[in-house]
Amino acid sequence: MPAETSPSPTVVAGPATASPVTSVSPAPIVAGNEAVGTAMPVETSAAVPPAPAPSSPTPTPDPNVWRFQGRVVTEAGEPIADACVVIGPHGCRPFGPHTDDQGSYYIDMPQNPTIVYELRFEKEGYTTVYYRVQPTAPTEFNVVLRPS
Repeated sequence: MPAETSPSPTVVAGPATASPVTSVSPAPIVAGNEAVGTAMPVETSAAVPPAPAPSSPTPTPDPNVWRFQGRVVTEAGEPIADACVVIGPHGCRPFGPHTDDQGSYYIDMPQNPTIVYELRFEKEGYTTVYYRVQPTAPTEFNVVLRPS
């Protein structure tokens, strides 16, 4: 199992651009030109450019949930298949959310802008990263994992 260390990925929502993250303060999640929530890395370091994301989140069949989706990629922009997306304090579950062959994942979350989710992105051979996110609308959330 890889060591669980401080994150050093880039998080980009929608068409926003990446910039270095140098402090542990909330950052807006942006879809187009509109802030749709906040993301706060547990710890941070310099950012790297992520792979391109779809232009908008896929609609959900349930009007009472927001789709939280994105891609998990390497620093070179290659998709990371079968990366585990962990919600909450429990570890990766065999039937929990995982990325597909293109590094894409999605989670449908209740439409409640007051809930803060703790997310972990992990894959053997890569450094596990942690985020606290508070979506307030359907959200794109892309992550870059670095080799451990």
